[in-house]
Amino acid sequence: MRVFIIKANKAHTAYDFSLKDLPGTSGRIDVLCRFLNSAFLLSHGFRKNVRVWLSLYGPPNPPKAIRFEGQRMRPKTLNPDELSTAKLIVKALKAGEGLRDPSRELEVLPGIYVSNLSFEDIIRRTLRGATLYYLHEEGEPIEEVQFPSNVAFVLGDHEGLSGEDEAFLKGIAQKISVGRKSYLASHVVAHVNIFLDSLTPPP
Repeated sequence: MRVFIIKANKAHTAYDFSLKDLPGTSGRIDVLCRFLNSAFLLSHGFRKNVRVWLSLYGPPNPPKAIRFEGQRMRPKTLNPDELSTAKLIVKALKAGEGLRDPSRELEVLPGIYVSNLSFEDIIRRTLRGATLYYLHEEGEPIEEVQFPSNVAFVLGDHEGLSGEDEAFLKGIAQKISVGRKSYLASHVVAHVNIFLDSLTPPP
């Protein structure tokens, strides 16, 4: 299993933005759409061995968490175009408006869940079944890491993780890097997938 966790510092936690202007009105939910596509989609296929957590911390009601389970998602739920992916996020945000219990997850569509879990909650849950890695320019080169079968990768959006987030990850996540430059989150997850495919081809 491959798990990808992205913290989106300003991504809106309610549907109060325009689908016609995601970059300008949503707190960069467009970044999350590209991230999801890179995590799951192949040229003629779909990765079932992937789980993605979107950890949203923008206005008006942070936090919100949206979980995508490749093993449960129906074929063609996720498509290459950004707009249809944004509509999945909107559907999850609308479904999660009435949630109060932070530990409860609501299944919006098969394999897509929304909750009020915090970034720290997501990390703690993930650590129960996977080895955690923090993707950062200053980390150990990915080519030099020996990966187990169940892995999880955490990274920030275009703003990166805060000092507080990094302090939380210290000691529980190994810092690794795909390169010394700062790359787009969607490119980083694509690189990680391709590298892991070279070790064990996708099913």
